[in-house]
Amino acid sequence: MTEPTRPGHNGGPPLEEPADHRRPQCKHCIHWHAPPENEQRAYERFRIGLSCRRVKRPAGTCDRVLLEDRKTRVFSATTAEFGCLNFEAKPPPARTVGGGFVTIWRNGRIAWQGSEEKIPPRLLQETLDLEPSDDRGRDDEP
Repeated sequence: MTEPTRPGHNGGPPLEEPADHRRPQCKHCIHWHAPPENEQRAYERFRIGLSCRRVKRPAGTCDRVLLEDRKTRVFSATTAEFGCLNFEAKPPPARTVGGGFVTIWRNGRIAWQGSEEKIPPRLLQETLDLEPSDDRGRDDEP
């Protein structure tokens, strides 16, 4: 769920950390170990009807499950939607920066193409001293 942009917001990261609205489920818990990816894919294919072969619901494991009627933590196989009293949220994944594909043109021809992180220093805009293409937006005019 994304937060609607406010007037004047430039699309950058939010200034305040968003509240974590994830429900206390094993799939969001730092202690839970997910089942193998191939089991998850097989179950998902069965669930949406792409496979006729019956597949049991995959279960991960947790060695710190705490239930209401127990005082000690136990080891258990749990599904992703299960939740216990020992829930600790996983930190949100780090935002990836870059990764864009860049095409640099010179005199109507492609001078360089590649990933954003690999732009040669000779082609970076800061080192080219580029002048504005027109006078609109210049502040030095009366």
